[in-house]
Amino acid sequence: MIEIKNLNFSYDQDVLKNISFKEASNIVILGVNGVGKSTLAKCLCNLLDFRGAVLLDGVDIKKFEAKELAKTITYIPPRLESFDQNISCLDFVLMGRYPYKDPFSQYSKDDIKLCKKLLDEISLEYDKALGSLSSGQEQLLLIAQALSLDANKIIFDEPTSNLDPSHSLELFKSLKNLDKSKQKIVITHDLHFAKALGYKVFFLSKDGLEIYDDADDFFKSENLSKAYGTVFKDGSIFYD
Repeated sequence: MIEIKNLNFSYDQDVLKNISFKEASNIVILGVNGVGKSTLAKCLCNLLDFRGAVLLDGVDIKKFEAKELAKTITYIPPRLESFDQNISCLDFVLMGRYPYKDPFSQYSKDDIKLCKKLLDEISLEYDKALGSLSSGQEQLLLIAQALSLDANKIIFDEPTSNLDPSHSLELFKSLKNLDKSKQKIVITHDLHFAKALGYKVFFLSKDGLEIYDDADDFFKSENLSKAYGTVFKDGSIFYD
């Protein structure tokens, strides 16, 4: 369960204003560019200094120790940023197991086995260097690392932005097959992907947050046209 109470955040100007909701189901967050979708996601993980309250399963997020928070909620950014381009894929994914190991100890055999399994599932070599990956492979690697954390809440920020259609379909299947006890929050501009997921829709705009318990209500052409300020026909952008 994620609960937000009167969440506000500003950079040079207000980005999020008085956002409140309480939700235990899977969510897809939609909205136009620059409206604050990624900012909201980072607030949910306590990565930004917001005003208001965020509760995870009834506990204020600011009361979590860092390792316990990492086990509870994880954020997958839209692109990989690493200080070391020579690190191997296996070592990168293993970093996701850090909250589970004792200080100064080695990763366990079970940790290594899990991470190798995740890499096998996305067909990446264990010793392949980060600097040699394509943007699509980087995105898959980020997802593998997040899954290694085994958090019960996972935020995917633009997960299909660098994926070809085949890998987008594999990601879709993975989300559908992911442990049902895990709450998934997906931020995307891919409306077809969002509709196929069938999650509750949270539409964020400068006027606030609109929640659609039935995703089909949001994906009606007339509603999409109003939400995005452009013409939709049969649920797709109308090009003429």
